[in-house]
Amino acid sequence: MSAPFREERKSPVVATVEQLAALVRGRLVGDGKVSIHSARPVNEAGPGDITFIENERYAKLLRTSPASAAIVGPHFKQSKPPVADDLTVIEVDDPISAFVAVRKHLSGDQKARWSGIHPQAYVSPTAKIGEGVAIYPFVYVGEDAEIGDGTTLLPGSVIGDRCRIGQDCTIHPNAVLYADVVLADRVEIHAGTVLGGDGFGYRQAEGRHVKIPHTGRLEVGSDVEIGSNCTIDRATFEATRIGEGTKIDNLVMIGHNNQIGRHNLLCGQAGVAGSCTTGDYVVMAGKAGIKDKTQIGDKVVVGAQAGVHRNIPSGQQVLGAPAVPVREQ
Repeated sequence: MSAPFREERKSPVVATVEQLAALVRGRLVGDGKVSIHSARPVNEAGPGDITFIENERYAKLLRTSPASAAIVGPHFKQSKPPVADDLTVIEVDDPISAFVAVRKHLSGDQKARWSGIHPQAYVSPTAKIGEGVAIYPFVYVGEDAEIGDGTTLLPGSVIGDRCRIGQDCTIHPNAVLYADVVLADRVEIHAGTVLGGDGFGYRQAEGRHVKIPHTGRLEVGSDVEIGSNCTIDRATFEATRIGEGTKIDNLVMIGHNNQIGRHNLLCGQAGVAGSCTTGDYVVMAGKAGIKDKTQIGDKVVVGAQAGVHRNIPSGQQVLGAPAVPVREQ
């Protein structure tokens, strides 16, 4: 089952502002022949660097910046507040996204991208491995697991039996996927996270707490990112689900049977007890706690350290413990 590693390495790039404007489909204002060798934030940029200004309020920082060029928003005005007359700018709708694209382009993606199965990894003979997969040392891939094309499994990650991982996923070191976890495409799981462990479910029998077996699974949608040291439990019988596009910060706990909607933002140390449902575009700030069997509507914002003990209709912002609408709080 082992295959030799192949290394793909690119060198750093030097480009003109004109070339970078074409890369991000921006409008060039100024000298397009200026050479750029790196992309840095405005407070660190120097000659030969390109920087960015997301908000016009911070444009005054360009007056003293020695940067050779800047990426700016569509309503940027060089005369108000004033900046250097000879500064070359690229106007785009989304300066941050353009800056990230330029930075990646100029770096040449110097980090080696291996593909293949390292001889110190264990991959079950019954596992199915796609094209261009990178399996690093000390990875474990269990029986009947499926790994999609272009996925990277970094050292120490564990992929349990019958897990299905989609294309272009990244599993960082020491992340653990219990059996039957399903990841769609472009999912990123950071170090130390545990997916698909048993939920915290017990019943009393003859004066003792007896564990309820959790025979369900965990399903994670496309374009989800889960931070470090998170725990998301499998369902009791069917599936715990994380909707596509949802982003989960470090140290977040999501209990069994939860149905987390699309494009949610769950900030650090948030905790969601079992059998809750959230709509789309829900935000939970740091240390928010959600009682079990709670339903949260679309675009709800739960403030930091809020304790949610009841259902919340769509569009509300709540704060406090117990959580109430912000104006009441």
